[in-house]
Amino acid sequence: MIAPAATPDDAPLRLLFAGADVSVAAALVEALGDRIILQVAGASDEALALVRGETFEAVLVQPRLGQGSGNALLGVLKREAPKLVRCLVLDDGRDAPGLAALENLHRILYQPLDAEALLSGLKSLLALRRRLESPLLAEAIGRIGRLPPPPALSLDLMRRTEDLDVAARDVAALVESDPTLAAKVLRLCNSAMYSGGRRIDDIHSAVVWLGNLSLRRLVMAGEIFGATRPKAEPEALDRLRDTSLRASRLAARLLPGPQSDLAATAALLAGVGRLLPQVRVPWAPQPGEAADWPTYAEAGAYLLALWGLPETLVEAVAQHATPTGAAEHGLGVVGASHVAWALLAEVPLDEAWVEAQGLADQRDGWQALAAELRGEG
Repeated sequence: MIAPAATPDDAPLRLLFAGADVSVAAALVEALGDRIILQVAGASDEALALVRGETFEAVLVQPRLGQGSGNALLGVLKREAPKLVRCLVLDDGRDAPGLAALENLHRILYQPLDAEALLSGLKSLLALRRRLESPLLAEAIGRIGRLPPPPALSLDLMRRTEDLDVAARDVAALVESDPTLAAKVLRLCNSAMYSGGRRIDDIHSAVVWLGNLSLRRLVMAGEIFGATRPKAEPEALDRLRDTSLRASRLAARLLPGPQSDLAATAALLAGVGRLLPQVRVPWAPQPGEAADWPTYAEAGAYLLALWGLPETLVEAVAQHATPTGAAEHGLGVVGASHVAWALLAEVPLDEAWVEAQGLADQRDGWQALAAELRGEG
């Protein structure tokens, strides 16, 4: 088993670049200087020899190599070095990754690379790995054959709707670019949870009715919890999706103000680890479950980090069931996610945390809010 060495926060990251365009590697070295140690391989065999003989934290692979295929190289690295962060580097999005590559990589990067963002993202992921302190987790996630794919449309939608002046027709066109997902969004939009009794027949009307924030969460729920997976039970996926949407709405109401959308997104994603095999729900052990399996919260946080989601969301997902680990005072993003999932009876409410944060007098209000939202659907 090939494993990367532990890297202190101030140590340079050891990276491997495998590709035909060495100017990409040169630009990274120029931008990041001694904060990285970068090796370059032009061919698949050369890259494998380097990985087998040295330690790297991450590998950046272009689809085209001087010899061999970038996709095939990622597949071999997945088997031989599952803890290595595997990134596919695409040329302005023109080289669409094949399905095999999506199963073999952790992140998709687009040229021109943002060197600082790349370094920050890799360091955040590696720091999360150290905080979670679970070698089994990295091993398990690295070897899963069919991870839920990154919610690409959701992330694109988030970027587009950061512009407050974006037109509803432009948002609708983006959602409609995936007809299957658009149909799922319409079905969710017409549920009692969102429709308010009004029939919504097209995506443009959904955008106007829901607003960008709610639509973003519906799209994300449709992408993450709506995909078909081998051996997955459709009823269980539907229940997890609906629970996640309800938790999201609760969290947004529990934490009004500038952090509302962040809390809602964290609560929506808090259960994503339950999509993965061999994860534990600590307070509800199952027959035959190994005590050293990662918890679903750990696995979910790790998956979000691989997708490149913001560290705030990653940490909220990791700690939503155990909020005492969060550096929050009062009710913050982690706390709102915890309370929302607890009100839905999906995690035990941490009574000691409630008392320590001075929130005991808010219990009745929380329960009333949960009852109100249950009444909506």
